[in-house]
Amino acid sequence: MFLQIATEFATVGSMFSPSQASRPVAEDKLPALRRLDKGRAWNSLDDQLYCTICKTVISGRQIEVVGGTNGLRALHLKCSTPGCFSTPADWLVPVKSDTVREIDILFRDNGA
Repeated sequence: MFLQIATEFATVGSMFSPSQASRPVAEDKLPALRRLDKGRAWNSLDDQLYCTICKTVISGRQIEVVGGTNGLRALHLKCSTPGCFSTPADWLVPVKSDTVREIDILFRDNGA
């Protein structure tokens, strides 16, 4: 078990540079998104999320993988919008505007 964890740690360490936003190649980024954001089923880098902090729709291609394996900061994900420091907990799957409109009508009219 320890060897498996150490091997995975070393593999991730070779993919990303420590303590700064990294730009992993596409074939490495999708597995990183899946591993670091377990609350979502990442089907592709084109999957989109809505950032509730900066009010922007971002894709897996835009999300930044930051941190490092030097023991000082854990590898994590952040929004790519300048000045926004949101993390996966702040992101929602966007809904179509028709769905939002229907929900709004339901709540405004008290379901009548």
